[in-house]
Amino acid sequence: MQRSLACSVLAVTLASTASAQVFIESVFPPSIQRGEVNRVTVLGANMLGATHLWLTLPGQTFEAKQVTDSTTTAATFEIEVAADAPLGLYGLRLATRDGLSNAHIFAIDQLRPVAENESIDSAVPNNKREQAQEVVLPAAVFGTCTDADLDYFAFDVAAGETVAFEVVGNRLGKAFDPVVTIFKGNGEFVAEHDNDVGLFFDCRFQHTFKDAGRHIIRVRDTRFLGSPNWTYALRMGSFPVARVALPSTASPGEQLLIDFPQTDGGPREIAFPEALTTDRFFVSLRGDNHNAPTWLPLSVSSLTNTVEAEPNDSPDEATAATIPGNLHGIMNRRGDGDFFAFDLKKSQRLEFRTDTRDSGSAADLELTLFGPDGKKLKTVDDVGFEDATFDFSAPADGRYTLKAVEVVRQHGPEYVYRIEVKERQPGITLTSEIGRIAIPQGTWQPLLLKLARKDFNGEVKLELVGAPEGMALREPVIGEGEGALTGGLVVDESMPAGIYTLQVVGTATHNEKELRSVARTQPLIDRLPTGRGPHGEPFELREDQRRLPPSLTDRIAVVVLPKAPYDFEVKTELVTLPRYLETTFEVETTRVAGFDAPITFIARGGELEQNRLRKPSIVPEIPEATPDSSLVVARLRSGVNTTLAKQRITLTGTTVLDGRTINLTRTFEVEVKVAFAVTAEPKKLELLPGDVAKVKLLANRLAPYNGELKIAPGQNEGIQFPEEVVIPDATADVEVQLTIAADAKPGTYKIKLPTETRIDKFYESGEGEALEIVVTEKKEEAKEASE
Repeated sequence: MQRSLACSVLAVTLASTASAQVFIESVFPPSIQRGEVNRVTVLGANMLGATHLWLTLPGQTFEAKQVTDSTTTAATFEIEVAADAPLGLYGLRLATRDGLSNAHIFAIDQLRPVAENESIDSAVPNNKREQAQEVVLPAAVFGTCTDADLDYFAFDVAAGETVAFEVVGNRLGKAFDPVVTIFKGNGEFVAEHDNDVGLFFDCRFQHTFKDAGRHIIRVRDTRFLGSPNWTYALRMGSFPVARVALPSTASPGEQLLIDFPQTDGGPREIAFPEALTTDRFFVSLRGDNHNAPTWLPLSVSSLTNTVEAEPNDSPDEATAATIPGNLHGIMNRRGDGDFFAFDLKKSQRLEFRTDTRDSGSAADLELTLFGPDGKKLKTVDDVGFEDATFDFSAPADGRYTLKAVEVVRQHGPEYVYRIEVKERQPGITLTSEIGRIAIPQGTWQPLLLKLARKDFNGEVKLELVGAPEGMALREPVIGEGEGALTGGLVVDESMPAGIYTLQVVGTATHNEKELRSVARTQPLIDRLPTGRGPHGEPFELREDQRRLPPSLTDRIAVVVLPKAPYDFEVKTELVTLPRYLETTFEVETTRVAGFDAPITFIARGGELEQNRLRKPSIVPEIPEATPDSSLVVARLRSGVNTTLAKQRITLTGTTVLDGRTINLTRTFEVEVKVAFAVTAEPKKLELLPGDVAKVKLLANRLAPYNGELKIAPGQNEGIQFPEEVVIPDATADVEVQLTIAADAKPGTYKIKLPTETRIDKFYESGEGEALEIVVTEKKEEAKEASE
């Protein structure tokens, strides 16, 4: 738990300190029209000195140029996106002279952009039907939902005309929960639409208008909440309202007929990309009678597809499936249950994984596996926030049957699913707690990686993909059996300043097969993605924070900054902290000639952070570094309920030069221990019945503790040992006598040495290390026993 907390803090700390961090609150407009030059304003905090925009669009499909110098709250760019750029949701970050911002989500669209007048000029409101802003369809209206805001837009339709509507708001990573209401021009209610599963709290639907003429659409938050940062795109026109596909996956480069159950016109041939950095991507969809496209997620897989063939509502009617493979289906009526049958060999090991949420489906599946004799072997529902998944080893040869049902027996065209069934093979999964790094030329910043292993314990080699010459990993290997690496990213002094995109790839070899994993990230989007209840209970990440655009979670953004005028190192990698006491550690700073500004430090991570309602239990005290004090002696103080464990700590040094804030981060570990650990000397004695021996009990105190220790040794039958031993203040050890009874039974005995004391106002105890006594038989007795 402590390591996880430290990792999260490290991710936030690397770009800059919390007080000076560049942060994007919103992007306006939140959608960019492809094939055009778009003027985009990034709004937020600490944006002075903006230099570049980092975007996750593929290849050379965009160009971003800064229009004017940024202010503290805004930076404006002209972004030109290629006409063939794929539609969908992507990520961007703002680079400044100080570092990189959080990630923010935006959309690439083809619809003509129209700005809400009120968002540009508050003197032109559209909060009443009478003030509705006129819009010519098709269009994408960009608006802002402030607190208790009602946004009205008017448009004309023909009798019998079908118009598609979509709000892209919650998918931008904000807590906006839009609901749209359609009225006739005279105010008569026509329709209302709220969430569509697969779009988080957003919606995508169509309506056929009975009457011609002027109509009005209203956009608001369902709770009447709002924020100046809640921007949205209201898409209106003629486009498919599909959110799901069947099947939803194919091999890279394959042309495949895909059905979109929420649209008319039957299956359509879709070309799957040959080269992707992610397994999932957005595909554009547009019919012959549409004036605009929409987008929805698909994925690539090398496994064979099996699509259910109705009727398959019983084991006897089960759809025959190829395993390994992808099993696809749809819950098309209430209570529908789909069966798939496949042959397995004894001890064949498989992994079953359901894919619904990430593919936009409303289905929540329950899976049940039956053996060759028809007996139920396993039933699985959700695993935490994720879809059903489980491992299985076949107990016998034969034909097995898998049943898929919707948990609450819902059905409809949006209830499609995919069940991935693959052979369980050794594998690795690499994740990076860092999604962005700001590095001055000629130095390094930490890069924390975690490695999940599956049936493989060997060495994993690391490489950078997309990194230019002069950028490298400090530690290119995760050692055998290791599950994490606190490494670093190094840039050469000659490396040009600017923004870069890279991937960290782990590879290994097992039984002559390559294991490969691209490090995944989970960038911070919203400023407050989590919170705490009145009793400290955690609120989980919102769906819009957990399920991010695929192009945002497989790469790391890097900004290389001009050379820093200082550097520093923590002189020890492991600092031992006695619980309820304090300890010191040293920080060595170096400076370029002529630089004399102070360097301040902030230590974070582990129990230096507040945990729910509990205050930090470790408090740092770190003086600033000056030209006259290059060696900084820092202190850590342990308070109540400090956990006895190793904790990863980040130390960020900050200075200001010519208006530029410069941050460097280093890491070290703090191990919190009991301030004493009583042991015996010698630790083991071999004695005969009737023997008397003396042994020293050593205090083994950790500085600065020097107090009295009270030991209550464990008692063993046949061994006489003091029931209480005191090691006085400032005394390193005491000598005690033990006696083995004449009739003591031979064997091995342990004398435990539990110890207690008071440290300041705290009661402290420790187990110490037990004294081992081996009682052996006398030679005469052993001889008699053998005779």
